[in-house]
Amino acid sequence: MEPILTALFFGYLLILIEGFLPGGILGLAGAFCIGLASYFAYLEYGGMLAPTLTFILGALGGLLIVFIEFKWLYKSSLGKNLFLSGSTDGISNKELPGEKIIGQKGKTLTEHKPEGITLLNDKNYDAYCEDGFLPKGTVIMVTGIDDFRIRIKRIIK
Repeated sequence: MEPILTALFFGYLLILIEGFLPGGILGLAGAFCIGLASYFAYLEYGGMLAPTLTFILGALGGLLIVFIEFKWLYKSSLGKNLFLSGSTDGISNKELPGEKIIGQKGKTLTEHKPEGITLLNDKNYDAYCEDGFLPKGTVIMVTGIDDFRIRIKRIIK
C-alpha cells in the first residue's frame, strides 16, 4: 500500500508544480506516477479492479488538483500576473486608403528589397516594389493594393 500512496503523492505534487511552471513535462511525469501507482496496485492486489480504480481515482484527483489550483490561482496576487485580465479591441494593421490611392506618387523612406516603407500623402505604408530593389528616396507610383500592403513601381523620367 505504501508504494501506491507514494506514487500518487509524487504524481499529485508534480501536477501541482505544473500549474506554476507550465511546459507539460511535469504534468506528464505526474500522469506517469499515477500510472505507476496503478501498476503497484496490480502487483499488490492482482486482478483488474484495484489498478483500474487506482488509475481512475488518481486521475480524478489530479484533475481536481488542477481545477482547485486554477480557481485559487486566478484570484491570488500571483495569478493576476500570470493570467490575462483584460482584452483589447482594434486592428493590428492600419487600414489601407482604398482604390483611390492607385496612381498617386510618393517616395521610399527605406530601401525596398523588394519590401519597405513608402511615404504617401504624409503617411507611411508597407509597400512591395514590383521592380525589385529600390534605394531610399526614390520617387514611386502606386500600382495596386494587396491585403496589407500597397504595390509600387519606380517612376522613370
